[in-house]
Amino acid sequence: MATPAADVSGSEFQVLPTNAAVKITGVHESLLQECEKDIIWYRENFFGKAHKNYLAVESSQGPLAISVIFDDGTYKVLVRTSNGSERQTVNKSAVAVPWWRRVIGAGVGLPQLLSAVSPSLPARSLRLSRDLSVPSELLAMEERQVIRSYKFGLAYIGSQQSSEADLFANTHENTSPAFRQFQDFLGEIIELKGWKGYRAGLDGYEIMFHVATFLPFNDKDKQQLERKRHIGNDIVVVIFSESDRPFKLGTITSQQNHVIAIVQPIDGEKYRLTMAAKSGVPQFTPELPEPTTFGRDPVSRDFLLHKLVNGERASYRSPSFAPKIARTRGVLLHDVASKH
Repeated sequence: MATPAADVSGSEFQVLPTNAAVKITGVHESLLQECEKDIIWYRENFFGKAHKNYLAVESSQGPLAISVIFDDGTYKVLVRTSNGSERQTVNKSAVAVPWWRRVIGAGVGLPQLLSAVSPSLPARSLRLSRDLSVPSELLAMEERQVIRSYKFGLAYIGSQQSSEADLFANTHENTSPAFRQFQDFLGEIIELKGWKGYRAGLDGYEIMFHVATFLPFNDKDKQQLERKRHIGNDIVVVIFSESDRPFKLGTITSQQNHVIAIVQPIDGEKYRLTMAAKSGVPQFTPELPEPTTFGRDPVSRDFLLHKLVNGERASYRSPSFAPKIARTRGVLLHDVASKH
């Protein structure tokens, strides 16, 4: 029986489940961020068409921006709050219209529509904006929240090693050919000095790895603080392990590290992947097959990068990051609503 790749005892991490029914596949729709889906939906269904935008600087749910369009018997509604956006489609027949509005031919009002969408939405706090620049500003606000550049940590664990201190103590000279081959599989090695842009990519996204063994090493510093300063600030860290011992996730001291991917070389040409995430990080796609083994082919590379990217995104929804992101989004919404 193979030794487990990860030891979660004394840590906040949990090993991610695997599924024997799934297979490694290339990039698919789940690579799109929710905010990108909102942008696409708004562009396809609202932008450039006659629609209404309702804004609230303050409400029981904070600043709001709600876009409404009626098309072919259906209302499409995009509700933007500090916590994100919600896309809704409501059939006209599902909206209750008071008798007096029918008598005077007033039709559906905002309170009735929002009641059908979500009864908790504060219709009285919203006001209709007739400013023609609002659609562009709402799109720009969403675009500002699209993350297209990612930085992950990459570290090496050798024989008999099992802790964070071990991986920070390794130099490039004491890594293995297998680790260097894995580096080449991930992307191109570049010098940070004079660096102009990302090299590893994934379907329009840019990815960079902080390689621990390339970072400054101080033989007088047991903690290797310079290396920790980089790897410790990465939300996702990949550990290439050639150890016969499980990596002790309880030795990780960084509060930023939320997803750990442990890669072990097997059979010379393949790798075994074990992933763990901190408590509070919601599940994220793509699912991991059982066993999670992959080769050095483009599909496998895209699968791994896809999982790492979505791991960082899922971490943003954890208690460590979600409140900060909501505050930032709230400020952006407030700015749009207060201007118009």
